[in-house]
Amino acid sequence: MRLALLAIACLATATAAQARPLQDLCSQFEPLRKIADLGYIRPKILVEPKAPAKPQDVVFTIDARAGVIKVVPDAEGKIELPLTDKLCAENPNVDVNQPPGTLGLGISIDPAIPPVRTIGYKDLQELRRQWDEAISRQNLAWRLLAPGSKAFQVSFEPGKGGSAEVRLAAGIRKLVADEKGQLRIPFEDSWISANPVLVFSDVPKRIGLAFK
Repeated sequence: MRLALLAIACLATATAAQARPLQDLCSQFEPLRKIADLGYIRPKILVEPKAPAKPQDVVFTIDARAGVIKVVPDAEGKIELPLTDKLCAENPNVDVNQPPGTLGLGISIDPAIPPVRTIGYKDLQELRRQWDEAISRQNLAWRLLAPGSKAFQVSFEPGKGGSAEVRLAAGIRKLVADEKGQLRIPFEDSWISANPVLVFSDVPKRIGLAFK
């Protein structure tokens, strides 16, 4: 989905120092709003002001009927905009306290399960299902551009020799991470019903999907 996300980021850079209808942002972020209920598919929105401004200097002000809403990113620039169905339908004005052309929004989606030491294969399959569901909810252009997942990918600290034991009824199958700490777990239809437990050598940094 990277190309489509870049398109959103370019549109979002227009938000600057002048009031505009919140619906503009709601429309631009509609692809992200469509996946808000998918727990493993979480978008990350980063505010990127031009120097010398820092992310926490940026203030989004939404003039809602219930009262003014001010949204400020954290020190890393991460922000959660309240683009709820109710607020988007109300369509209040929103402005940003930065000059035109000095603010961008970097957007990414990293489908991932919170890292654990032990996990069932069906839990991994739920991550895959949610990614496919996220893509299916988008328009045709997005669906054509979205990358398809090829395997599950578990990330360990590089050089630490990370591994996983797949505990099958027929015995244990061991998978080993490469020198970069990346370990691929294949999509195996027979494992879905069997639901083997996977035990990692250590709690990984990330449990996600591989797209290459």
